[in-house]
Amino acid sequence: MHAALLVIALAAADQTTSPHSREQADEQVERVRAALEKPSSKLMMPEVKPDFKVRIEERRPLQEIFDTPPWQLPPIGWRPPAIGFDLMSLVMKGARGVAEAKRGHDLHVARDEVQRAVAEYCAAQPNAGEIQMCWKP
Repeated sequence: MHAALLVIALAAADQTTSPHSREQADEQVERVRAALEKPSSKLMMPEVKPDFKVRIEERRPLQEIFDTPPWQLPPIGWRPPAIGFDLMSLVMKGARGVAEAKRGHDLHVARDEVQRAVAEYCAAQPNAGEIQMCWKP
């Protein structure tokens, strides 16, 4: 059935083509035939020997994970020689001491600022003696 439909479609397409387009197609076919009948080219290319090599390696996904056994530890980096005390711990203690000193200073400055603001507030109030925050100990 498909073959019959194909034959009918080709016959209908053949009838719809104009004689002008058929002549163009014939001219193209003749041009191709003439080109094929010409003798082959006299130009001969010498065979070039390659001066390089290509090596293709397949890389498996996650290969580097499975190359080392799971019980092998990573290599230990450079460590300073042991001379009886840990220099890093001294640096950390010094940094901690500086941080604590700065925090204490900041607390002192903040406390002074709050007391000054309360004193200004109380001085501006007409009934400062009745406000508990303004009482002097």
